[in-house]
Amino acid sequence: MKNETKIEALSLKKLREIKGLNRKEAGVLLGVSFKTIEKFENGRTTLTRSKIDEILSGYGFSYDDFDNCCKGKSDKVVSKFVTIPKVIENNNLRRSYKKEITKEAEVLKVIRKLKGFTQYKASFLCGYHKTAIGHIENGRIEIPKSRISHILNAYGSSMDEFDYHMNSEVFVTEIQDDCISIIKNLTEEKLKAVYPLLQTFKA
Repeated sequence: MKNETKIEALSLKKLREIKGLNRKEAGVLLGVSFKTIEKFENGRTTLTRSKIDEILSGYGFSYDDFDNCCKGKSDKVVSKFVTIPKVIENNNLRRSYKKEITKEAEVLKVIRKLKGFTQYKASFLCGYHKTAIGHIENGRIEIPKSRISHILNAYGSSMDEFDYHMNSEVFVTEIQDDCISIIKNLTEEKLKAVYPLLQTFKA
């Protein structure tokens, strides 16, 4: 292993450790297996600048943070995100991760859908890896208040809107989906009968 490659690999390992992530958790954020993370950190795979940037983005670090680690100045590294996303492991079943979908996760999904964002678009807006929002909404990553606030800001939403949906017995997106399902299953005759009424609600 060339010295430069070794330094880069060890620096990525150091950043992961500073973030408080194990390899399995890091794999969730980057959308890869923990074995791939191991290869990154052992120098067994080519680390191009674009690949390094992708890893840093997933961890929430800048290239300057990486450069400081390479220079042995890891004490100067400051994470952009205070809260560490923690993967919830299912030790009993020995599967990769268990889902624990909280109402907070459901509300974040509701707000995302109302904004018209795909999960990939939402991940980009939040500065996360492209699969991170999917993991959050599916209960694979814990979402403390600081992370909720960050996501809401990225969506252009507010805590008031979040609290409103938290207090709702039925989510508006569920109502929308149900209405669409009902309409799709109407006969042509019934659809023509309700169409004039629906027209009155057009903005």
